[in-house]
Amino acid sequence: MEDEFNPQSETSRTLKQRIMRRIYLLFMVRNLSPLAFDCVLIVVAVFMVTVFVSVGDVLSNFSTAASGSKALMFSLSAVSGTKLQTKILLVALGVVGFFAVRHLKQAVRAVRTLREQKSESKPL
Repeated sequence: MEDEFNPQSETSRTLKQRIMRRIYLLFMVRNLSPLAFDCVLIVVAVFMVTVFVSVGDVLSNFSTAASGSKALMFSLSAVSGTKLQTKILLVALGVVGFFAVRHLKQAVRAVRTLREQKSESKPL
């Protein structure tokens, strides 16, 4: 009982809370920074694609060919008829998108882990 009212135990509890907050912060930064980097890469890649591709024209052409199997044929002919730079940018965008989804799953897992640890450490 005496330990609960001891000022030194209060100081050590406060110190422990500050240390744990820093650990949580580092944990979140470490798990969310790859996702943030992927988002920046996606924005850059999308901007580069819009430099080489008229997105409005592609969407209007796709809407006219969007019935059934014509959409697949349109997509294949559109990709096969583009320049090499556009194909490389589309592949790069796909790869970055794949890693972004992977890092998003990792970030969600990290947030869940952090929430579970916080809920377990709360006193009753």
